[in-house]
Amino acid sequence: MSNPEEDLWRRFQEGSEQAFTTIYRSYYAILFKYGYHIAQDDELVKDCIQALFVELWKSRQTLSHTTSIKYYLLKAMRRKVYRMLRQEEQYTEYASDAETQDVNFSPELELITLQTTQLQQASLRQAIDQLSNRQKEAITLLYIEGLSYPEISDMMSIKIRTVYNLVHTALESLRKQLNQPGLWAVVAVLLCSQ
Repeated sequence: MSNPEEDLWRRFQEGSEQAFTTIYRSYYAILFKYGYHIAQDDELVKDCIQALFVELWKSRQTLSHTTSIKYYLLKAMRRKVYRMLRQEEQYTEYASDAETQDVNFSPELELITLQTTQLQQASLRQAIDQLSNRQKEAITLLYIEGLSYPEISDMMSIKIRTVYNLVHTALESLRKQLNQPGLWAVVAVLLCSQ
């Protein structure tokens, strides 16, 4: 018995414009948010999404089978954004500064910080800013996008053990920096509820 995503993908591959539109509408916001985590450039991300869907439509009959459209699209989006960054000669600067470049975190986390006191907001922002770009990306993919460790490993082109280490190190860093019990509980609830 196939799942609804497999059926949707199959219909898309067979040329259903309705299936294609459903996929586009269902995943546009997710792709935009993820692309923005990498590039922090609205127009570049929108261009990448547009180019990605044009390529998907043109090559739909030769695309591989997937059981997770979200994973398939996120992986393709990652490649597309990095390719576009390289074309714009921003990649070298980004790659050399990958551990220190600031990446915006999820809207959910932004909402939580707005609902806390000013002191908690400052502490949380400072703690997140201390995370490396790769730690932020791994946590976003795991807790916000709901991908598995093997999927994140494949997307980021790193070993599964490295993903575990990135997440563990990030959470340990947040725990140590957020030594206010109430604030750490808020962050823990946020991450576990995604």
